[in-house]
Amino acid sequence: MRKKIVIIALILMAVLAVGAFADSYGVGAAWSLSALGGLPNSAMLSVKIPQLPIVWGLAAQFGSDNFNFGMTADWWLYQQNLVNFIGLYVGPGLYMSLPQPFEIGGRVPIGLNAFPLDFLELFLEVAPALVFFSSDSGVTIPNFRVQGAVGVRFWFDI
Repeated sequence: MRKKIVIIALILMAVLAVGAFADSYGVGAAWSLSALGGLPNSAMLSVKIPQLPIVWGLAAQFGSDNFNFGMTADWWLYQQNLVNFIGLYVGPGLYMSLPQPFEIGGRVPIGLNAFPLDFLELFLEVAPALVFFSSDSGVTIPNFRVQGAVGVRFWFDI
């Protein structure tokens, strides 16, 4: 057990060290395509550090009567430049939303991104998703969803 904790701690330190030395990063927003089922929330902050293959999406909604939180973590396993400034990405990911409904699931984002300017990225993605657990239905496999988003990311050099 102790070895597992040490190994996990070393892996986390290595991942954080790589992120600390990033020379550029992308920050933007993603808005859900509700006709497809949307993201865990309707709008999310999108963050990407090029040295790490994970794209993070974070959203929080605060109100007097409600609180909602959503998160996505996608690994762009395959990236390909299609034509000129347009690219394709595909990879596995995870998502979570809470509190109502509380859901945890896996997803496979398939997206197109375009760089009309060096610092500006536009993207459109569709993500078939599999719900692992939902507070509405419990563990019901298969329980499929389709998520979709459109967004913008601005790239900054450190």
